[in-house]
Amino acid sequence: MASADANSADDARRRLREQGIVAVEPDGRIGVMLGPGERVVAVRHGVSIERRKDTRDPAEGLLGDLYVTTSRLVHLGSVPVEIKLLDIMEAVAATGALRLVVGDGRGVEIRTSDPCLLRVEIAAVREAARMTAAGSGDTQEAGEGTGQADTAGR
Repeated sequence: MASADANSADDARRRLREQGIVAVEPDGRIGVMLGPGERVVAVRHGVSIERRKDTRDPAEGLLGDLYVTTSRLVHLGSVPVEIKLLDIMEAVAATGALRLVVGDGRGVEIRTSDPCLLRVEIAAVREAARMTAAGSGDTQEAGEGTGQADTAGR
């Protein structure tokens, strides 16, 4: 299965280079939550997310649907979780999971069958969001917070 995920990630890299980011039609759950100009670019149904706020208060795995939008990750389950793309400092694909370091070093683990593909999708929209923010006068430097440039497999 890891090989299929790696192949899917390679295909996504090629597709993103050739076509850019392509939005998908939002369903009713996420559609009402989208901000002006925000688009859904990927959806994963039935994934588990685990937030590590600190060592004393970890949230157990929450099952729900994950939406990758042009500005954030939104996990809709029993407890909604939102992560701004520009808050993602690092992303590491592991067997069956994508591990993110966000904000002040908190950890988030997304359990999915295609962590490498998800990493590529997130990296593409993060880069686009970062470029948009830089173009709008955001104070974040172009190279800051990009510890997760997606160069694997190139």
